[in-house]
Amino acid sequence: MTGPDARWGKPILEGVRLAVEEANHRGLAGGRSLEVAQLDSASAGEDTLLRQRATLANYERLIVDSDVIAAIGPQTSSEGRVVAPVLSRANLPTITPSATTFDITAPSLKDLFRPAGRTVFFRAIGTDLAQAEAIAQLMHARLAVRRAVVIEDGLESQERLVEVFERRAAALGIAVLTRRLIAWTGQDYRTELREIAALKPDALYVAVRYAVGVKLARQIPKILPTVHLLGTEQLYNTALPIQARSTGAEGWYVPHVAPDPVSSPAGVAWAERYRGRYGVVPNAYALTGYTAGVIIVDAVDRVAKGGRPVNRSSVRDAIEATRLPDAVAGPVSFDRDGDLAGAPVSIYRVTGGAFQFVETIFVAPVEPFVIR
Repeated sequence: MTGPDARWGKPILEGVRLAVEEANHRGLAGGRSLEVAQLDSASAGEDTLLRQRATLANYERLIVDSDVIAAIGPQTSSEGRVVAPVLSRANLPTITPSATTFDITAPSLKDLFRPAGRTVFFRAIGTDLAQAEAIAQLMHARLAVRRAVVIEDGLESQERLVEVFERRAAALGIAVLTRRLIAWTGQDYRTELREIAALKPDALYVAVRYAVGVKLARQIPKILPTVHLLGTEQLYNTALPIQARSTGAEGWYVPHVAPDPVSSPAGVAWAERYRGRYGVVPNAYALTGYTAGVIIVDAVDRVAKGGRPVNRSSVRDAIEATRLPDAVAGPVSFDRDGDLAGAPVSIYRVTGGAFQFVETIFVAPVEPFVIR
Protein backbone atom coordinates (compact mmCIF):
# COMPACT_ATOMS: atom_id res chain seq x y z
CA MET A 1 0.00 0.00 0.00
CA THR A 2 3.06 2.25 0.20
CA GLY A 3 6.41 2.22 -1.56
CA PRO A 4 7.27 1.20 -5.14
CA ASP A 5 4.52 -1.40 -5.58
CA ALA A 6 1.66 0.67 -4.21
CA ARG A 7 0.65 1.32 -7.82
CA TRP A 8 -0.54 -2.30 -7.85
CA GLY A 9 -1.56 -2.68 -4.20
CA LYS A 10 -3.87 0.32 -4.09
CA PRO A 11 -6.10 -0.81 -7.01
CA ILE A 12 -6.27 -4.31 -5.54
CA LEU A 13 -7.50 -2.95 -2.21
CA GLU A 14 -9.98 -0.66 -3.94
CA GLY A 15 -11.37 -3.61 -5.89
CA VAL A 16 -11.72 -5.67 -2.70
CA ARG A 17 -13.44 -2.83 -0.86
CA LEU A 18 -15.88 -2.29 -3.71
CA ALA A 19 -16.87 -5.97 -3.66
CA VAL A 20 -17.41 -5.92 0.11
CA GLU A 21 -19.29 -2.62 0.08
CA GLU A 22 -21.65 -3.90 -2.61
CA ALA A 23 -22.17 -7.16 -0.73
CA ASN A 24 -22.88 -5.43 2.58
CA HIS A 25 -25.30 -3.03 0.90
CA ARG A 26 -27.25 -5.84 -0.77
CA GLY A 27 -26.94 -8.45 1.97
CA LEU A 28 -25.14 -10.86 -0.31
CA ALA A 29 -23.04 -12.59 2.37
CA GLY A 30 -25.93 -14.50 3.89
CA GLY A 31 -27.16 -11.27 5.45
CA ARG A 32 -23.90 -10.85 7.34
CA SER A 33 -21.70 -7.78 7.28
CA LEU A 34 -18.07 -8.30 6.23
CA GLU A 35 -15.18 -6.07 7.23
CA VAL A 36 -11.90 -5.53 5.39
CA ALA A 37 -8.83 -5.47 7.65
CA GLN A 38 -5.98 -3.82 5.76
CA LEU A 39 -2.31 -4.67 6.38
CA ASP A 40 0.63 -3.24 4.44
CA SER A 41 3.59 -5.42 3.39
CA ALA A 42 5.68 -2.56 1.99
CA SER A 43 9.36 -2.22 2.89
CA ALA A 44 12.48 -0.73 1.34
CA GLY A 45 12.97 -1.97 -2.22
CA GLU A 46 10.47 -3.54 -4.58
CA ASP A 47 10.59 -7.14 -3.39
CA THR A 48 13.18 -7.86 -0.71
CA LEU A 49 13.69 -10.29 2.16
CA LEU A 50 12.49 -7.53 4.47
CA ARG A 51 9.25 -7.35 2.53
CA GLN A 52 8.79 -11.10 2.72
CA ARG A 53 9.29 -10.90 6.49
CA ALA A 54 6.74 -8.07 6.69
CA THR A 55 4.24 -10.15 4.72
CA LEU A 56 4.81 -13.17 6.93
CA ALA A 57 4.31 -11.04 10.05
CA ASN A 58 1.05 -9.71 8.62
CA TYR A 59 -0.28 -13.20 7.97
CA GLU A 60 0.75 -14.32 11.44
CA ARG A 61 -1.35 -11.45 12.84
CA LEU A 62 -4.29 -12.62 10.75
CA ILE A 63 -3.87 -16.23 11.82
CA VAL A 64 -4.16 -15.44 15.55
CA ASP A 65 -7.28 -13.27 14.98
CA SER A 66 -10.25 -15.63 15.18
CA ASP A 67 -12.49 -13.12 13.40
CA VAL A 68 -10.44 -13.49 10.21
CA ILE A 69 -12.17 -16.10 8.06
CA ALA A 70 -10.21 -15.56 4.83
CA ALA A 71 -7.46 -13.41 3.35
CA ILE A 72 -6.80 -11.71 0.03
CA GLY A 73 -3.18 -11.67 -1.05
CA PRO A 74 -0.27 -11.85 -1.09
CA GLN A 75 0.63 -9.41 -3.83
CA THR A 76 3.84 -10.96 -5.20
CA SER A 77 5.00 -14.46 -5.99
CA SER A 78 7.99 -14.31 -3.64
CA GLU A 79 5.65 -13.36 -0.80
CA GLY A 80 3.39 -16.23 -1.78
CA ARG A 81 6.20 -18.76 -1.54
CA VAL A 82 6.95 -17.59 2.01
CA VAL A 83 3.42 -17.59 3.40
CA ALA A 84 1.85 -20.58 1.62
CA PRO A 85 3.20 -23.25 4.05
CA VAL A 86 2.19 -21.13 7.05
CA LEU A 87 -1.33 -20.69 5.72
CA SER A 88 -1.57 -24.41 5.05
CA ARG A 89 -0.77 -25.27 8.67
CA ALA A 90 -3.25 -22.64 9.92
CA ASN A 91 -5.99 -23.72 7.47
CA LEU A 92 -6.52 -20.05 6.57
CA PRO A 93 -7.76 -19.73 2.98
CA THR A 94 -6.25 -16.94 0.91
CA ILE A 95 -6.98 -15.74 -2.60
CA THR A 96 -4.18 -13.99 -4.45
CA PRO A 97 -5.17 -11.43 -7.07
CA SER A 98 -1.67 -11.01 -8.50
CA ALA A 99 0.89 -13.71 -7.58
CA THR A 100 1.32 -15.76 -10.75
CA THR A 101 4.31 -18.05 -10.15
CA PHE A 102 3.20 -21.57 -10.99
CA ASP A 103 5.16 -23.43 -8.32
CA ILE A 104 2.99 -22.48 -5.29
CA THR A 105 0.04 -24.48 -6.63
CA ALA A 106 1.97 -27.08 -8.66
CA PRO A 107 0.85 -30.60 -7.69
CA SER A 108 4.45 -31.84 -7.75
CA LEU A 109 5.38 -29.31 -5.03
CA LYS A 110 2.39 -29.74 -2.74
CA ASP A 111 4.49 -31.28 0.04
CA LEU A 112 6.50 -28.05 0.17
CA PHE A 113 3.71 -25.50 -0.11
CA ARG A 114 0.80 -27.54 1.34
CA PRO A 115 2.34 -29.39 4.30
CA ALA A 116 -1.08 -29.83 5.97
CA GLY A 117 -2.51 -31.37 2.80
CA ARG A 118 -5.61 -29.28 2.09
CA THR A 119 -5.60 -26.56 -0.57
CA VAL A 120 -5.80 -23.09 1.03
CA PHE A 121 -3.93 -21.01 -1.58
CA PHE A 122 -6.34 -19.98 -4.35
CA ARG A 123 -5.93 -17.59 -7.27
CA ALA A 124 -8.17 -15.00 -8.89
CA ILE A 125 -5.59 -14.86 -11.69
CA GLY A 126 -3.79 -17.37 -13.89
CA THR A 127 -0.25 -18.66 -13.43
CA ASP A 128 2.67 -17.30 -15.42
CA LEU A 129 2.64 -20.45 -17.56
CA ALA A 130 -0.83 -19.63 -18.91
CA GLN A 131 0.59 -16.95 -21.19
CA ALA A 132 2.66 -19.46 -23.19
CA GLU A 133 -0.39 -21.66 -23.71
CA ALA A 134 -2.39 -18.63 -24.84
CA ILE A 135 0.28 -17.52 -27.32
CA ALA A 136 0.35 -20.97 -28.92
CA GLN A 137 -3.44 -20.86 -29.26
CA LEU A 138 -3.25 -17.36 -30.74
CA MET A 139 -0.68 -18.46 -33.31
CA HIS A 140 -2.85 -21.37 -34.37
CA ALA A 141 -6.36 -19.92 -34.34
CA ARG A 142 -5.87 -16.25 -35.27
CA LEU A 143 -2.59 -16.17 -37.20
CA ALA A 144 -2.59 -19.62 -38.88
CA VAL A 145 1.09 -20.09 -38.03
CA ARG A 146 2.68 -23.35 -39.12
CA ARG A 147 6.41 -22.66 -38.64
CA ALA A 148 7.78 -20.80 -35.63
CA VAL A 149 11.17 -19.93 -34.18
CA VAL A 150 11.79 -19.29 -30.49
CA ILE A 151 14.29 -16.61 -29.44
CA GLU A 152 15.49 -16.73 -25.83
CA ASP A 153 18.28 -15.16 -23.79
CA GLY A 154 18.75 -17.61 -20.91
CA LEU A 155 16.34 -16.02 -18.44
CA GLU A 156 15.16 -18.96 -16.33
CA SER A 157 11.56 -17.84 -15.94
CA GLN A 158 11.25 -17.58 -19.72
CA GLU A 159 12.64 -21.10 -20.18
CA ARG A 160 9.54 -22.49 -18.45
CA LEU A 161 7.33 -20.55 -20.84
CA VAL A 162 9.19 -21.92 -23.86
CA GLU A 163 8.72 -25.49 -22.59
CA VAL A 164 4.97 -24.96 -22.30
CA PHE A 165 4.81 -23.18 -25.66
CA GLU A 166 6.67 -25.99 -27.43
CA ARG A 167 4.38 -28.63 -25.98
CA ARG A 168 1.20 -26.80 -26.94
CA ALA A 169 2.54 -25.78 -30.36
CA ALA A 170 3.31 -29.42 -31.17
CA ALA A 171 -0.21 -30.44 -30.20
CA LEU A 172 -1.62 -27.76 -32.51
CA GLY A 173 0.55 -28.75 -35.46
CA ILE A 174 2.96 -25.80 -35.25
CA ALA A 175 6.55 -26.79 -36.01
CA VAL A 176 9.13 -25.12 -33.78
CA LEU A 177 12.05 -24.91 -36.19
CA THR A 178 14.67 -23.98 -33.59
CA ARG A 179 15.21 -22.43 -30.19
CA ARG A 180 17.81 -19.72 -30.76
CA LEU A 181 19.73 -18.59 -27.68
CA ILE A 182 21.13 -15.05 -27.92
CA ALA A 183 23.38 -13.14 -25.52
CA TRP A 184 21.37 -10.80 -23.33
CA THR A 185 24.38 -8.46 -23.19
CA GLY A 186 24.52 -8.18 -26.98
CA GLN A 187 23.63 -5.09 -28.97
CA ASP A 188 23.60 -6.26 -32.59
CA TYR A 189 21.57 -9.38 -33.38
CA ARG A 190 21.54 -9.04 -37.16
CA THR A 191 23.70 -12.13 -37.76
CA GLU A 192 21.40 -14.31 -35.65
CA LEU A 193 18.31 -12.82 -37.28
CA ARG A 194 19.63 -13.51 -40.79
CA GLU A 195 20.22 -17.14 -39.83
CA ILE A 196 16.68 -17.32 -38.49
CA ALA A 197 15.31 -15.71 -41.66
CA ALA A 198 16.90 -18.50 -43.71
CA LEU A 199 14.60 -20.96 -41.94
CA LYS A 200 11.56 -19.11 -43.35
CA PRO A 201 9.41 -19.03 -40.18
CA ASP A 202 5.87 -17.67 -40.11
CA ALA A 203 6.31 -16.32 -36.58
CA LEU A 204 8.83 -15.58 -33.84
CA TYR A 205 8.11 -16.27 -30.18
CA VAL A 206 10.41 -13.89 -28.31
CA ALA A 207 10.97 -15.09 -24.72
CA VAL A 208 13.57 -12.63 -23.45
CA ARG A 209 14.01 -9.98 -20.76
CA TYR A 210 12.57 -6.56 -21.49
CA ALA A 211 15.81 -4.78 -22.46
CA VAL A 212 16.63 -7.48 -25.01
CA GLY A 213 13.10 -7.31 -26.37
CA VAL A 214 13.48 -3.59 -27.02
CA LYS A 215 16.65 -4.18 -29.03
CA LEU A 216 15.02 -6.96 -31.02
CA ALA A 217 11.96 -4.80 -31.69
CA ARG A 218 14.27 -2.30 -33.38
CA GLN A 219 16.15 -4.86 -35.50
CA ILE A 220 13.74 -7.67 -36.45
CA PRO A 221 11.57 -5.71 -38.96
CA LYS A 222 14.61 -4.88 -41.09
CA ILE A 223 15.47 -8.56 -41.61
CA LEU A 224 12.17 -10.39 -41.11
CA PRO A 225 9.61 -7.79 -42.19
CA THR A 226 6.67 -10.14 -42.74
CA VAL A 227 6.80 -12.57 -39.80
CA HIS A 228 4.32 -12.45 -36.95
CA LEU A 229 6.00 -11.19 -33.77
CA LEU A 230 4.86 -12.46 -30.39
CA GLY A 231 6.45 -11.78 -27.03
CA THR A 232 5.95 -12.77 -23.41
CA GLU A 233 4.48 -10.67 -20.62
CA GLN A 234 8.00 -9.29 -20.06
CA LEU A 235 7.26 -6.98 -23.01
CA TYR A 236 3.87 -5.80 -21.78
CA ASN A 237 5.17 -2.33 -20.99
CA THR A 238 3.71 0.91 -22.33
CA ALA A 239 7.27 2.14 -22.93
CA LEU A 240 7.98 -0.56 -25.53
CA PRO A 241 6.61 1.31 -28.61
CA ILE A 242 8.57 4.42 -27.60
CA GLN A 243 11.84 2.66 -26.86
CA ALA A 244 11.60 0.57 -30.04
CA ARG A 245 12.17 3.89 -31.87
CA SER A 246 11.60 3.85 -35.61
CA THR A 247 9.72 0.53 -35.69
CA GLY A 248 7.50 1.39 -32.74
CA ALA A 249 7.22 -2.37 -32.11
CA GLU A 250 4.27 -2.12 -34.49
CA GLY A 251 2.32 -5.35 -34.85
CA TRP A 252 3.79 -7.15 -31.83
CA TYR A 253 1.40 -9.39 -29.90
CA VAL A 254 1.96 -9.47 -26.13
CA PRO A 255 -0.01 -11.31 -23.42
CA HIS A 256 -1.00 -10.14 -19.94
CA VAL A 257 -1.91 -12.83 -17.41
CA ALA A 258 -4.98 -10.98 -16.13
CA PRO A 259 -8.43 -9.99 -17.36
CA ASP A 260 -8.93 -6.83 -19.37
CA PRO A 261 -11.34 -4.71 -17.29
CA VAL A 262 -13.40 -3.36 -20.19
CA SER A 263 -13.38 -6.20 -22.73
CA SER A 264 -17.01 -7.15 -22.07
CA PRO A 265 -20.29 -5.34 -21.36
CA ALA A 266 -20.16 -6.59 -17.77
CA GLY A 267 -16.63 -5.25 -17.46
CA VAL A 268 -17.62 -1.84 -18.82
CA ALA A 269 -20.48 -1.60 -16.30
CA TRP A 270 -18.19 -2.68 -13.45
CA ALA A 271 -15.51 -0.15 -14.51
CA GLU A 272 -18.12 2.61 -14.37
CA ARG A 273 -19.03 1.61 -10.81
CA TYR A 274 -15.37 1.55 -9.87
CA ARG A 275 -14.70 4.95 -11.43
CA GLY A 276 -17.79 6.36 -9.72
CA ARG A 277 -16.47 5.13 -6.37
CA TYR A 278 -12.79 6.06 -6.70
CA GLY A 279 -12.63 8.61 -9.50
CA VAL A 280 -10.05 6.68 -11.54
CA VAL A 281 -10.07 4.10 -14.34
CA PRO A 282 -9.44 0.57 -12.99
CA ASN A 283 -6.59 -1.63 -14.09
CA ALA A 284 -6.56 -5.43 -14.32
CA TYR A 285 -5.52 -5.91 -10.69
CA ALA A 286 -8.42 -3.81 -9.46
CA LEU A 287 -10.63 -6.37 -11.19
CA THR A 288 -8.80 -9.41 -9.81
CA GLY A 289 -9.00 -7.84 -6.33
CA TYR A 290 -12.72 -7.35 -6.84
CA THR A 291 -13.07 -10.94 -8.04
CA ALA A 292 -11.28 -12.23 -4.94
CA GLY A 293 -13.71 -10.26 -2.79
CA VAL A 294 -16.72 -11.61 -4.69
CA ILE A 295 -15.46 -15.19 -4.26
CA ILE A 296 -15.28 -14.79 -0.48
CA VAL A 297 -18.68 -13.07 -0.33
CA ASP A 298 -20.22 -15.94 -2.29
CA ALA A 299 -18.52 -18.54 -0.09
CA VAL A 300 -19.78 -16.93 3.12
CA ASP A 301 -23.27 -16.65 1.63
CA ARG A 302 -23.43 -20.37 0.85
CA VAL A 303 -22.05 -21.34 4.26
CA ALA A 304 -24.50 -19.11 6.13
CA LYS A 305 -27.51 -20.17 4.09
CA GLY A 306 -26.55 -23.80 4.61
CA GLY A 307 -26.78 -23.34 8.37
CA ARG A 308 -23.11 -24.05 8.96
CA PRO A 309 -20.85 -22.00 11.24
CA VAL A 310 -18.96 -19.32 9.33
CA ASN A 311 -15.33 -20.10 10.10
CA ARG A 312 -12.09 -20.70 8.23
CA SER A 313 -12.72 -24.36 7.59
CA SER A 314 -16.24 -23.94 6.24
CA VAL A 315 -15.28 -20.91 4.16
CA ARG A 316 -12.26 -22.77 2.75
CA ASP A 317 -14.50 -25.64 1.69
CA ALA A 318 -16.94 -23.20 0.09
CA ILE A 319 -14.20 -21.37 -1.79
CA GLU A 320 -12.93 -24.66 -3.18
CA ALA A 321 -16.46 -25.44 -4.43
CA THR A 322 -16.96 -22.00 -6.03
CA ARG A 323 -19.02 -21.84 -9.23
CA LEU A 324 -19.50 -18.30 -10.54
CA PRO A 325 -20.32 -18.56 -14.25
CA ASP A 326 -21.21 -14.88 -14.60
CA ALA A 327 -18.30 -13.21 -12.78
CA VAL A 328 -17.17 -9.93 -14.34
CA ALA A 329 -13.71 -11.25 -15.25
CA GLY A 330 -15.07 -14.53 -16.61
CA PRO A 331 -16.33 -17.82 -15.14
CA VAL A 332 -14.77 -18.71 -11.79
CA SER A 333 -14.18 -22.22 -10.50
CA PHE A 334 -11.09 -23.92 -9.12
CA ASP A 335 -9.21 -27.12 -9.78
CA ARG A 336 -8.06 -29.25 -6.85
CA ASP A 337 -4.86 -27.22 -6.51
CA GLY A 338 -6.52 -23.80 -6.20
CA ASP A 339 -5.90 -22.60 -9.76
CA LEU A 340 -8.67 -21.15 -11.89
CA ALA A 341 -10.21 -23.80 -14.10
CA GLY A 342 -10.12 -21.24 -16.90
CA ALA A 343 -7.73 -18.34 -16.35
CA PRO A 344 -8.14 -15.25 -18.55
CA VAL A 345 -5.09 -14.16 -20.54
CA SER A 346 -5.52 -10.81 -22.27
CA ILE A 347 -3.85 -10.43 -25.67
CA TYR A 348 -2.72 -6.99 -26.82
CA ARG A 349 -1.23 -5.80 -30.11
CA VAL A 350 0.88 -2.71 -30.64
CA THR A 351 -1.12 -0.62 -33.09
CA GLY A 352 -0.47 3.03 -33.81
CA GLY A 353 2.14 3.24 -31.07
CA ALA A 354 0.02 1.81 -28.25
CA PHE A 355 -1.19 -1.54 -26.92
CA GLN A 356 -4.68 -2.32 -28.17
CA PHE A 357 -6.79 -5.14 -26.73
CA VAL A 358 -7.28 -8.05 -29.15
CA GLU A 359 -8.99 -10.87 -27.29
CA THR A 360 -9.21 -12.88 -24.09
CA ILE A 361 -8.06 -16.50 -24.15
CA PHE A 362 -9.15 -18.70 -21.23
CA VAL A 363 -6.52 -21.26 -20.31
CA ALA A 364 -6.85 -24.41 -18.21
CA PRO A 365 -4.21 -25.00 -15.49
CA VAL A 366 -0.82 -25.77 -17.00
CA GLU A 367 1.68 -28.13 -15.38
CA PRO A 368 5.36 -27.85 -16.35
CA PHE A 369 7.24 -30.92 -17.53
CA VAL A 370 9.59 -31.37 -14.59
CA ILE A 371 10.38 -29.20 -11.57
CA ARG A 372 14.15 -28.80 -11.52
